[in-house]
Amino acid sequence: MKDLSCLLAGLLNLCTPTILLIFWYKKTGAKPFTAIAAFLVCFPIFIAGNAIRSGFDHSSPILFYIQQGLLFGILEESTKYLMMGYFLTSYDNRKDAVTYSIGHGAYEELGIGITCLGLIGTGNAAPDILLFQLFSVSTEVISDAAVAVIIFYGIHKQKSFVTLSAAILTHAVSNACVGIFIEPVAILLRILIAVGLCYAGYRCWESLKSPFEEEC
Repeated sequence: MKDLSCLLAGLLNLCTPTILLIFWYKKTGAKPFTAIAAFLVCFPIFIAGNAIRSGFDHSSPILFYIQQGLLFGILEESTKYLMMGYFLTSYDNRKDAVTYSIGHGAYEELGIGITCLGLIGTGNAAPDILLFQLFSVSTEVISDAAVAVIIFYGIHKQKSFVTLSAAILTHAVSNACVGIFIEPVAILLRILIAVGLCYAGYRCWESLKSPFEEEC
């Protein structure tokens, strides 16, 4: 049963980005290039992040997870800001921000999916691996999309200092709480953060209806 859960958890992570990208393209017509660009730029960013993290002191677990959260919050969210604000300027529709988030999430889900599949036959998987991955994928997809829209909003409304700072902080807290708190508390905090991001992302999404896109 554990092997089946690992298989399903792995396929969930590997297939979700592609399914989302196809759905979003068919629903909105948003160009998929931003997803590809986001996926590719994650390779040097995460390699650099992992290299920096390897030098962190592990003697204090709480301090380690706080540093890790801040490190990847700064690297990932700043990269989104730079890519959408300076390198993908021809993709200036709010729908492209969501497409970018799908590509960014695909990188992380690829690694998790391969890890889940690698647990098949080892007996090391947690009994609730599939349920946890369902929760994790759902919250990550929602949070990634909301954060990308928030950063995109900041770029086009000249409020990037506020929106980028908020994105980095929420990313850092969400990342750190998984290692600092016991699982029920960490899950509750991640849900609260996802709900807050959804609300903020929705407000930004609505505000970006005009003049940055033509509604059909």
